[in-house]
Amino acid sequence: MSKKTILCVDDIKTNLFTIRGVIEDLADDYYDVVIALSANEGLEILQKQNIDIILLDVMMPDIDGFECAQMIKSNNNTKDIPIIFVTANKDDETIEQCYKVGGDDYVNKPFNHTELLSRIKFHLKSKEQDALLQKEKDYVQSILDLQENLILVTDGRDNINVNNAFLEFYKVNSIEDFQSKQSCVCDTFVEEAGYFHLGLVEVGRTWVDQLILDSKNEDILVKVVVEGCEHIFNVKATVFFDQYVVTLTDITQISQLTLEYKYEANYDALTQIYNRNMFNRLIDVKIKKAQEEGSDLVLIILDIDFFKNVNDKYGHLVGDEVLKTLSSIIKSKTRENDLFARWGGEEFVLALDISIEKGLTIANNLRSFIEKSNFSVIGNLTCSFGITQFKTNDTLDTMILRADKALYKAKDDGRNKVCKA
Repeated sequence: MSKKTILCVDDIKTNLFTIRGVIEDLADDYYDVVIALSANEGLEILQKQNIDIILLDVMMPDIDGFECAQMIKSNNNTKDIPIIFVTANKDDETIEQCYKVGGDDYVNKPFNHTELLSRIKFHLKSKEQDALLQKEKDYVQSILDLQENLILVTDGRDNINVNNAFLEFYKVNSIEDFQSKQSCVCDTFVEEAGYFHLGLVEVGRTWVDQLILDSKNEDILVKVVVEGCEHIFNVKATVFFDQYVVTLTDITQISQLTLEYKYEANYDALTQIYNRNMFNRLIDVKIKKAQEEGSDLVLIILDIDFFKNVNDKYGHLVGDEVLKTLSSIIKSKTRENDLFARWGGEEFVLALDISIEKGLTIANNLRSFIEKSNFSVIGNLTCSFGITQFKTNDTLDTMILRADKALYKAKDDGRNKVCKA
C-alpha cells in the first residue's frame, strides 16, 4: 500500500517537528510528512504536490487557519482534502468555527499521540470510502445515461436523480434546473381520461405508490406535453431500498400507429364513417337493450339509385366523390347516439333508437333532402330506403333481411321511395 502524504501547517517550528516526530516514530510506514511554516507556504505546496490530509493550526500571522481552510475548500482541486485543525483553544466558539469553515475535525494541543494518529487514519479511510462511493455513483449514473428510456430516482416526493435522456426530454441542464420549474415529474402528467395523473392518486398515498398499485392490473400510460408536442409514455416503478426507480418508455409512435390501425379497423377508408364490421359490433348493444328493456329500435338501409350509371358515365373517381358527399349529408343529419355506416358499395345503414313512426319521418326527410342536394359534376341523385323496427327475438340478420326486402320494394315501386317491412 502506497504511503499517504500529510501536510502540516503551523507557524511554530517546534510544533511541526513534534508532529513529524510522532508520525515518523509510530507510523512511518504509512505516512510521509510535508511541513509548512505559514498558510501561504501551505497553499503553495497544495498547488504542487498531491496531499491526502491536512493538519492545520488556527492561530497564524497574515492568514489564520480559518481563512486558509476556506481558501482550500473553495478550490475544486483541493476541496475534498480532509482538514484536521490542531489548536490550543478549547472554547465553543473556536470549535464551532472549525467546522463552519469546512474543517472535518479538530485536535487540542497538547495532543495525545494515539488520538492524533487515530483521527488521521479515520479521515483518510472515510475519504477512501467517499471516493469509492462516488465511483459507484458515477458507474450507476453511466449505466442510467446509456438508457434511452427516461429514468427517475425519487423518494415519492423529491426527485433524487435522473438520467441524460430525462434531462434532454424536459430541455433542462440538471435536476436542479428541472426542479426550479417543476417540483415533481408527476406535475407534468396531463390530466386526461385513459392516462395516469395526480387526480387519480388516493389520499394518503404518494403518486409512485398509486402507480405501483395500479400497474398490477394494467399497463400505465401518461401523457406529457413539452414545447407543444404530446408524448405518450408507458411508465413503471419499482421499489429500491427506501427509494423508487421510475422508468418512462416513449411509445408515442407506437400509440399513434395503434390508433391508426384501430381507426382503419373501424372506419370506412373512403367515406370516413363506420364500416360494416364496426356497425355489427355496435348494433349488438342496441339489440340487447331493445330485448331486455323493450326500447324502440329502427334499422334503415338506403341505396343510391342508378349508381352504376354514375360510374359508367363519369368514372369511379367521380363515383367516389358522390359516396363521400352523400355520407357527409347523412352524417350531418344524425344524432350522437345514432349508428351510421357504409354497408357496402353504394349501400348505407342507419340504426336509430326511435319508434317506427319517427323512423319513417326521418327516412322521408333524408330522402327529400338528398334529392334536393347538389352533387358536384353529376348534379342531383336520389336514394331508395328500406326500414324495419325491432321485433322480439330479432337478430341483426333478421332485421337486415326485412330491411333489404323493403329496399327492393322501394326499387320496384320506382325508386326514390321509403318502404317499410
